[in-house]
Amino acid sequence: MGIYNAATITTIKNWINGVPNTTIRNILKLGVIDNLNSADAVVGPALTAEHGAGAIGTAFAPRTYRYNLNGDIVTEIHVDLTGLAVVGTAAKDAIGLAAGGVAYIGRYVTATYGIVYRIEMLCVEAPGQGTATITQDIDLGADDEGDIVYDGGVDDIIVNTGTLVAGEVVVNNVPALTADDYIYLIEGDTAATTGVYNAGQYIIRFYGHALIT
Repeated sequence: MGIYNAATITTIKNWINGVPNTTIRNILKLGVIDNLNSADAVVGPALTAEHGAGAIGTAFAPRTYRYNLNGDIVTEIHVDLTGLAVVGTAAKDAIGLAAGGVAYIGRYVTATYGIVYRIEMLCVEAPGQGTATITQDIDLGADDEGDIVYDGGVDDIIVNTGTLVAGEVVVNNVPALTADDYIYLIEGDTAATTGVYNAGQYIIRFYGHALIT
């Protein structure tokens, strides 16, 4: 199903209901209206900040979007590496501002994310090696500590990309996240030197579902 805003969904419903032939109208309803919900897949403006100050580069701060899709809760985080730094001495170290600040890009709260069963990490722009030959192997990590800054160690890898280029995606269908863990971008290897990125954009999607009542 595509992403429709509420106004478009209302227009489609009004048009279908205005079709004069009852049989045609019912067919259209079965194929369209029953699969469209004005609260479903409506992507609005970015939410109030769900990231730390140390994750804000020089291009844009992480942007978090949340919407319903066929009964699932989808949380999207858009991130840009430009201006963020890495120390290439240890895998799973946090990527963030060299000047400091907690570097998490989000926090897994089940009340808002649902119970996450799938994570997608998409690369729309490959990491740019701005001030040094630094790693392009960017992974997604999680930790119960929310005070980790640039070069701090993160406990768990939740998406291991193995280096993505633009147009590639890695999916983890068994993320086994721990409630209230913080989400970080982390370095994926130890083969690089310290440096600052001048490019690199990712979209990270968490698919969750609320408890069934």
